[in-house]
Amino acid sequence: MNYLAHLQLARVSGTSPAGNLLGDFVKGAVPDDLACELVIGIRLHRRIDVFTDAHPEHRAVVASFQPPWRRFGGILADMLYDHFLSLHWSRFDLQPLPEFLDSSYAVILGGEVHHPALFPDGLPRPLRRMAEQDWLSTYARIDGLRQALDGIGRRLRRPIPLGDGLDALDGRQWAAIEEGFLRFYPQLIAFAAAEAITISASLAQQRVLPDRFL
Repeated sequence: MNYLAHLQLARVSGTSPAGNLLGDFVKGAVPDDLACELVIGIRLHRRIDVFTDAHPEHRAVVASFQPPWRRFGGILADMLYDHFLSLHWSRFDLQPLPEFLDSSYAVILGGEVHHPALFPDGLPRPLRRMAEQDWLSTYARIDGLRQALDGIGRRLRRPIPLGDGLDALDGRQWAAIEEGFLRFYPQLIAFAAAEAITISASLAQQRVLPDRFL
């Protein structure tokens, strides 16, 4: 899943918005001295990604892309899911999307994300730019989605106009992906909420957590 979904899943699971986004920036073992709320968020992010990548609906989206786009199918699928989450936001969250984004950005930018090895400069620059420039509000528009994909494509080892991958889908495929997302996302919400409890309980055996995580 991409940024918008991870933020919304942080909300429904009662976990750290920043922690859930940091999962893309921490590889390997999570240090023992990282703040508890960030550890929970990172671990939840990883489990959400594993669940999503293995899910038949997500696999079907990836399979919708023919070469050469299929190798980027996971990225395209995740961004399409953020697009459809934007379009159907009111089905999954009571707070209007603009208000949700404003409050999420404020929490992310105002939090204390720091670790001498992982985050010596604080919040990773892509996350800071995302919040300061309000990237996520553009995902509901096709041109905004295309622009976001092109930005990802420029950061690949061999840069490509990744937004062009959207042109590989016909109307029938767009409709099928949207319908599949609407079947899949409620399952993901339930999964994230349950996993947050499991992760918090496991971490509580290793550390003394604040009551809100127990």
